[in-house]
Amino acid sequence: MNRNTVSGDIVDLNLNQMGATQITKLHSYMYIVDFELENGLMISYVFNITKHDKYFLQRMRPYAMVQGKYADTQEITKFIKEDLKRFRNAEGSSNFSEFVDISRKSVQLAHDLETLFLNYNVDRATLDEMEGTLTRMSMHLEQLKKQLPPIEEKKS
Repeated sequence: MNRNTVSGDIVDLNLNQMGATQITKLHSYMYIVDFELENGLMISYVFNITKHDKYFLQRMRPYAMVQGKYADTQEITKFIKEDLKRFRNAEGSSNFSEFVDISRKSVQLAHDLETLFLNYNVDRATLDEMEGTLTRMSMHLEQLKKQLPPIEEKKS
């Protein structure tokens, strides 16, 4: 018997006992794909292919970000190709390492917010303050997209 199947069955049993309303078992394959850029930075993707040939893609390195669902191999390949192209273009920036660091911090911020809200009683005034800060940050990013010149693609 497959050890993964037994482990999955144990998890299913425990989750059912906890009151899970639905558990869907997907027979799928998981792939982890690594690319090394010219400066040594690793870009990693994880994707699952279900029995219905649907794809769920996440970029795991240099920072974690869900990319979404894709219908076929052409879509997922196209996304990864374009994503790598953008990273290769951006890695030439003198601020690239700072960008990656800020992106990692934003992912960590999401985890820290979740930890705060799930473990502490946060008052309304603090929530309002946090929302205002995040709204200002989002507005600032939108403003920058309008003001800054786009990165020019490298000529191959």
